[in-house]
Amino acid sequence: MSKEGEILKQAIEIARSVESWADLSNALYNAEDGLLTRTFPTRAERERFTKTKEYAQIRDLISDAVERFGLVEGATPKKSGKFVVRVPQSLHAALEREANSEGVSLNQLVVTKLAVQLHVATSKPKPRRKAPAERRR
Repeated sequence: MSKEGEILKQAIEIARSVESWADLSNALYNAEDGLLTRTFPTRAERERFTKTKEYAQIRDLISDAVERFGLVEGATPKKSGKFVVRVPQSLHAALEREANSEGVSLNQLVVTKLAVQLHVATSKPKPRRKAPAERRR
């Protein structure tokens, strides 16, 4: 099977499993890890692919998904779990140093820090214990 044919086959499988046309579009075209982006990493390769019959069929898959999910209703993709936070270079460097010293990835360190803070923020406050001087009164 040709590279183009294999891509079409994978795109059909993805189209069967998505929850919105936006999810299909993201799975195919996402700049970081989309199927077409990974398979055709250069602009020239992608431009060549857009002239194939397989690409026309992929465009049809997206059109079918728009009809199936609705243009507006299907425009909201499921949450990827990713978001970008811009931080000062000094904070980024400090977090990287801490991650390196802990032997974990920067992502793992930041996720842990966020989870701990979320737990602290959402936990029920513990009753304040009276100081010894307050108990004597």
